[in-house]
Amino acid sequence: MLNIVFIGTAGCGKTSLTHVFGKWLEHELDAEISYVNLDPGVHRTPYVPSYDVRELITVERLMEHGLGPNGAMIRAAEIIEEKISEVSRRVYDLKSDFKLIDTPGQMELFLFRPMGPRFVEEISKHVPTVSVYIIDPALASTLSGLAISFLLPMITRLRLGVPVVSVINKADLPEIYKVEEFSRDLRNLKEKMVSEEKGLIVDLASRFIELVDEFSKTIRIVKTSAKTEEGMDDLYTLIREALCECGDLM
Repeated sequence: MLNIVFIGTAGCGKTSLTHVFGKWLEHELDAEISYVNLDPGVHRTPYVPSYDVRELITVERLMEHGLGPNGAMIRAAEIIEEKISEVSRRVYDLKSDFKLIDTPGQMELFLFRPMGPRFVEEISKHVPTVSVYIIDPALASTLSGLAISFLLPMITRLRLGVPVVSVINKADLPEIYKVEEFSRDLRNLKEKMVSEEKGLIVDLASRFIELVDEFSKTIRIVKTSAKTEEGMDDLYTLIREALCECGDLM
């Protein structure tokens, strides 16, 4: 049994990748899959949730009581946090080989508020848990954006306290080739930044790269595409490697 938490910036393709990876696990491993939706603002999902946090609260319901979209999302996160023991128990009680957990589209609601870390802490007590950080090539297609995209998985690891693997989604888009070119040699990125970026962002981004280079043994770019189903086997391999490093085997 394994929990896999999908996280990433808005628009990176979390929900689509969650669905496609689940289908791949079912087809290739004959695995039983549970889908968990933790986004109280989503209108529909391509998978049928085994547990849906919208049973507890929805953004739409809160907006009917006078809250705006942002306020409703924040209040929904607070309500989920208040009921975190109930939510975690419902997820724990699901009987399947893999529990694929689709987090809110607004990453900050899950990662930077208490809800996400508390939820992951609860579900990882008895079941191995890995987070998949999804890099959006639209963000990583500039040198400064790439630096930020490599730093965010490190922050995710610190906040959630579980192994984190990174993938670049939307491999079918042309931007992916620029990301691959930037990523081949991190040590040369600082020089490229000086020639392509200006001002304070050069120093900040280059320091980010130094942090990543210092604390990451290797940065292996794994491409996935929910549209073409590319890279699902590579994603599975990354997850297995992460589990081996922390002592949990599938």
